[in-house]
Amino acid sequence: MELRQLKYFVEVGRLKSFSLASKSLYITQSTISQQIQKLEEELGVKLLTRDTRHVELSDYGEQFLPYAAKILEEAEACTDRIRDVKDLHTGTLSVGSTYSFGPLLIQSVLDFYRQYPHVRLRLISASWAELQQKLLDRELDIVLAYKSSVSDDRIVSKLLFENRLCLIGRKDELKDCKSPVPVVSLCQYPLALPFKGLQARDMLDSVLFANDVDLDIRLENNSIHAILDLVRSSPLLTILSGEAVQNIRELEAIPIDHPESRMQGCYHFMKGVYQKKSTQTFIDILVENSRFRAPGLLL
Repeated sequence: MELRQLKYFVEVGRLKSFSLASKSLYITQSTISQQIQKLEEELGVKLLTRDTRHVELSDYGEQFLPYAAKILEEAEACTDRIRDVKDLHTGTLSVGSTYSFGPLLIQSVLDFYRQYPHVRLRLISASWAELQQKLLDRELDIVLAYKSSVSDDRIVSKLLFENRLCLIGRKDELKDCKSPVPVVSLCQYPLALPFKGLQARDMLDSVLFANDVDLDIRLENNSIHAILDLVRSSPLLTILSGEAVQNIRELEAIPIDHPESRMQGCYHFMKGVYQKKSTQTFIDILVENSRFRAPGLLL
């Protein structure tokens, strides 16, 4: 059963005439007759009764006509839907992000939404381990996170920008701080840090282990936003990527003086998996926005 056969049958059934259907469809009467005959042979029933002057629907034809018309409507709706997805008039885009990517994510989401307001966005903030699993489970189209020291052959990582671990605090608290900050001097500051397992903390612990430095940790929290709020309103400092304070004027970020404190901000996606047009478009916006990160944070 072909859509064109249904289309010819519906038009003949509607007009009760092969000649009128031929004119309506710009198809020869013989072609219409042949295709409807093939449809009848496939179904094993006569859909139309014919004589030299008249065409009528058989009992089978009367029952079949509304269903055939419905199939054609749904096929047209499907075509329209595909066209909408192609033109980004509809669809869903799922983006995961670690907490430090907030400024870049927000700007890119706003730019994407202004251009394609009908695409539904799903945004998830979580740790790299959680986002990585969601990406592998295909719950996410793309993830924004720093490149992990442990690679996974199933995931492709593309560089957006380079950054550094930084000592972060209010400007008055850091006014006497040397730039870049020597690792050994980090022990003198009261710190609020993210929990172990978050990317910035794991990188920091690696740097500290190599240099045998103990920190004065006053508080630990799993929310980067909560930590930054505390740092803004207290003498506490924190150690995060410079990207985390991209748009926070009250706070200053001073890079840590250690080669292993460098961080690569990347977007990640599944290798060999079909990439939606919305994903490709969002990546283009991300790449463009990453080129205009504040120079002081591209350390």
